[in-house]
Amino acid sequence: MELQLWHGRLNAKRFDDALSTIPVRVLRRMRSRLGHYAPAQRGQPAEIAISTRHVKRHGFEQALQTLLHEMVHQWQDEMKLPLGHGPDFREKARAVGITARAKRSVD
Repeated sequence: MELQLWHGRLNAKRFDDALSTIPVRVLRRMRSRLGHYAPAQRGQPAEIAISTRHVKRHGFEQALQTLLHEMVHQWQDEMKLPLGHGPDFREKARAVGITARAKRSVD
């Protein structure tokens, strides 16, 4: 639940409280991604998932960077922009203080 609290803190500090509050889950089943943003669909709310393996292997500070990365995807979705790592993503990532690079594997 600590990452859920950090979502609120980062939303206030880096996004001027512009993002909706959504669930942030830490999942064991994520094997090939560090994190993932899932937009709302089929009656399910949007959510961010962070890999348990990522938190254990790379530490909480790196998990926070991944959370911010996924929050940029949330921002894209809520601003009705295409999801992805294009120019809008890269510009917003720089604005919130992270690199726009996405890592696919958790090792």
